[in-house]
Formats: sequence, C-alpha cells, structure tokens
Amino acid sequence: MELLLSNYPPIKITQRSTSAYIKENLTVCKSLRIATGYISSDALIELKRIIEINRKPNLELLIGMHYFDGFTPTQLEAVKALNDFLLNSGLGSVQLSNSMKFHGKMYSFTMEDTLISTIVGSSNLGSIFDKVNRQYEADILFYNEESINIHNSIIQIIKGIGCPFEKIDLDKIPVIVNNHLLDNHEGVKKVETGEQNNVRASIINVSFNIPVKAEPKSNLNAFFGKGRVDKRGYEMPRPWYEAEIIVSKSITSVETYPSNREFAVYTDDGWYFRCETNGDYSKNFRSKEDLKILGKWLKGRLEESGALEIGKPVTKEVLEKYGRDSITLTATQNPDIWYLDFSSHK
Repeated sequence: MELLLSNYPPIKITQRSTSAYIKENLTVCKSLRIATGYISSDALIELKRIIEINRKPNLELLIGMHYFDGFTPTQLEAVKALNDFLLNSGLGSVQLSNSMKFHGKMYSFTMEDTLISTIVGSSNLGSIFDKVNRQYEADILFYNEESINIHNSIIQIIKGIGCPFEKIDLDKIPVIVNNHLLDNHEGVKKVETGEQNNVRASIINVSFNIPVKAEPKSNLNAFFGKGRVDKRGYEMPRPWYEAEIIVSKSITSVETYPSNREFAVYTDDGWYFRCETNGDYSKNFRSKEDLKILGKWLKGRLEESGALEIGKPVTKEVLEKYGRDSITLTATQNPDIWYLDFSSHK
C-alpha cells in the first residue's frame, strides 16, 4: 500500500503523485478500468489519443455523475468520440451510470491476466491530466493481493450500474450551457464588469493584429504532432489545450510591441491572466507558466461557438466558421496591462 498525493508545493510529501503513477502505468498496462464521478473533455481526448497512438491499453470507463448533473456540449462530444473509437477499434467502451449517482474514484491496471495495482481516492479523471486547478487530491495505491477485492469491485460496479453510452437516451441528460474552461484555473481570474470597463477606458492607440495560424504543424495544433516518447517507445501526446501563437517578425520588430517580457492581459470576454513573449525576435506569444491557459481561451471559444470539434485540428475552415482568424493585442495606459481580443466578427 502506498499514499499518493498531488504534491503541489509546499506540500510535497510522497515520492509520486496519482497523476504521475497513472501516466507511468499507461505505458505498461494491457487493460485499464476506471470508475469515476466526473470527467473533463480534454482528459478524454488526451486519453483517446494515447490509446490511438500506442494501441493500448484496453479501456473500460464508467462515468458516474454526469447523467444526472449534466454535460457541457464539449464534454458530451468528447465522450462520444472516445466511445466510438474504443468500440470501432475493439479496445473497450464507455458507460454511464444512469440508475444512481456514483461519486467514487477507482482505477485498476492489469497486464494480460495479471493484476498490477489499483487506486482508490479523491482524484477524478480530469485531475489526472490537468493539474492546474490546484485542488489537492489524496489517493491510496494497492498492490498484488490487496488489490484483488478493489479490482473485482470495479468490475462489479461497472457491470451493475453502467449502461453503454450508445444506448443512453441523450435527451434525458441536462445540458450545461455555460462552459467556462478557465473557471478555477490557477493563474486566471474572472474579471468584474467595473474592472473590465476601466481597462477598456484606458486603451491607447497602439494595437497589433496577430494572425492565428491554422496549418497542420501550427502551435495551435501541437496535440497532433509528435508527443513525448519514453525509452520503451511509448508516446505521450501533448495536452489538447496546450497552445501558443507564433508572431511574425514584421510585428515583433515594431518598437511598441511588448518584446521579450511578461505582462498582464484582460480579454474581451472578461478574463485576466499573464502572458509573455520570448524566443528569437520575441516570436513566441504564450500564457505565462502554463500554455494551456491561452489554449483554453482560444480553442475553448472555437469549441463553444461550434466551429471546432474537440479532438479535431484547427483549420482555415474552422476559423472561417468562427468568423475570426486573428487576435488583437492592444496597449493601455499601464505598460504592464494589455487588452486581448478574439471576439467573432460574425
């Protein structure tokens, strides 16, 4: 038995975190069973990509709460994409609990017919792949014989309350309209109306229209590039929402452009976070500390508009459907504050 914690500073107690252990065992296990209360869309898309690239593990997933609490359109799209892929490739399935709410978090790893380990604790699937919300989780890892009862319980739970996703009446599931990907994200703040208006009132006549590139190898489509490959050849994809903008030298060479420095941005839709420019001739425009902040802001808006299907590349057609193929970065009277706009022109 081993304790697994999130290990966010300053409380780094255990040798491993739940996220690190699960990602490590994805590279070796043949089958993975998960019974969890909640999921996130990016966790499902990244899990799908892992199995797609490596052709393992076989996945049986039970989602325990969303049938009753509701899905966002993006979450529902991600569940359908994962289930379709698993069924079509013979690599597992997704089930929803539609008879009772299941709020547990249980994981089981097997290699062929040998049980490797199980986990029981507080980590939902979303927290495994996205640790930025800084919610501290605690889990217990069980090995060998002490895992058998937990493993068998997961199988019984999935069999007892799970209904195959393709047999679910989706009309009975509540739809969550307000899908705010940046809610509770570390380093991001939702801005009050008064503060937003003050920033807009301080805008000055210095502005840059920065194209959003949609080529297959653009930094908005990093998810589809080569992932991180370990010594055994197992590939772990880049996070779905990881993104940055590559800015042309014709823009970055302008004297008033915020070159090679950090600054705060207020967005047209009411968010605050910090960004930075770096690299050769300041070509990289990215969110500070975590590239997923800018990615969630950009790709999340494309998804919410219906222009981008989660798990699919950002293309010229996606941007045309959205009605915008650039972001506008505008200076304010405060040199440390800039206004960032990606509002649709439609």
